[in-house]
Amino acid sequence: MRVPQWTKNVILFAGLIFSKKIFEGEAFLTVCGSFLAFSLVASSQYVINDFLDREEDALHPEKKSRPLASGELDPGLALVITGIILPISLVFSYVLSPAFFGLVFFYLLFNLLYSKYLKHVVILDVMSISMGFVIRAIAGAVVIHVRFSHWLLLCTFMLSLFWGFSKRRGEILILKEKAKGHRKILEEYSPEFLNLMMGVSATMTLLSYVMYTVSPSTTQALGTENMVYTVPIVVYAVFRSLYIIYIKNMGHDPTKAILTDKAVLFSGILWLLSVLLLVFGNLSLSLPVLN
Repeated sequence: MRVPQWTKNVILFAGLIFSKKIFEGEAFLTVCGSFLAFSLVASSQYVINDFLDREEDALHPEKKSRPLASGELDPGLALVITGIILPISLVFSYVLSPAFFGLVFFYLLFNLLYSKYLKHVVILDVMSISMGFVIRAIAGAVVIHVRFSHWLLLCTFMLSLFWGFSKRRGEILILKEKAKGHRKILEEYSPEFLNLMMGVSATMTLLSYVMYTVSPSTTQALGTENMVYTVPIVVYAVFRSLYIIYIKNMGHDPTKAILTDKAVLFSGILWLLSVLLLVFGNLSLSLPVLN
């Protein structure tokens, strides 16, 4: 069920933070519940995806050790267990919020469409993965009945595009001549093309975040003009990610790359603490205006 992948669902807490409800007990518990529900639905989708891809995964140097690809777990048993977990997760999602359930169900259907068709279409395969993160961000806001920032959705989309293209690049480099046998869509990509796509998406990620921090709507919603001071942290995190991908060659597994790199983890914690301090600590970093 790939529990480490649940870290992707942390983005559900974005709406809680930026709506300034993180210290409200009911809202916090609701988002925690949505995190669990979404994670279980996503895990169910992983099982279905692994079931469909078990033959291709058997050719991958790392994925071949997955329970279904290696034959360690009986495919029928995996589907039966998933058939129990998935309905319970969906019912729990509906109890939390009918609107949240709608987004979770749409996410599930969209990912089934991805597993069957979209992952075989060049560029749309990566964009589909990015849309999953956007759905998560919206769901986190909807479940506690708050508005979501379009700027943050754009940042989320661009950042996930960046890591999605890095994953494709990493797969090509690690699999080499076996790449086409593992994932047919990889023959539509080249490292040079993916380098370009990563450069564009990284640039758009930083530009989107900078625009978000200086947007009048952000200032009004958060009650501070100082979000711009978090930009250097985000710049460092993106540049560090490029280092991880190009120097450490870990782009093929974004989750592992992020969770095992102390610098990225530290910058993420520092960014979160900075946001909380600026938004809730009424910290003013305004400089005097020179006449």
